[in-house]
Amino acid sequence: MAQMTDTRPKLADAENAAIELTAIYSSPPIPCLDIAEENGVVVHFTEFGKFAETVSGLLDFSKSRLYVNGNDIFERQRFTIAHELGHWLLHKSFYETDPERYKLLPRFSSPDREDPLEQEANRFAACLLVPQRLLLPVKHAPAFTLSRIFGVSRAMMERRIKDMR
Repeated sequence: MAQMTDTRPKLADAENAAIELTAIYSSPPIPCLDIAEENGVVVHFTEFGKFAETVSGLLDFSKSRLYVNGNDIFERQRFTIAHELGHWLLHKSFYETDPERYKLLPRFSSPDREDPLEQEANRFAACLLVPQRLLLPVKHAPAFTLSRIFGVSRAMMERRIKDMR
């Protein structure tokens, strides 16, 4: 992984990037696939063979491609797209500085939650898929209902609601 000068995650930067991208949308679900492609990433749904159980997606900086596990459920695919788009927008400079070290970025089903880059990509994804301004007016609705409306997992929606309290 590319070296960072400051190892603390820049969560506010990640959130602000997502807010900027979702400002034009007045209702969920946020079209993360369209947003990714509008930002220069070609998204492919593919089979990962023996890695299907452990890899949700793969971002190839050198080819501007994001490969999403075609076997994952819809909500996980959306989160993978949003998460990898976060890496694309927030961390592309690491690839440009050291292309060989950061060429491919897999998204594992069990990621390193302590990695600042992963924390930033996760925050970006959560804020992109469930913008605070769209969630605030309805945050007291059941998490299951909101997860279906926003196109995310119930667990992700519960975390997003909890983060807003």
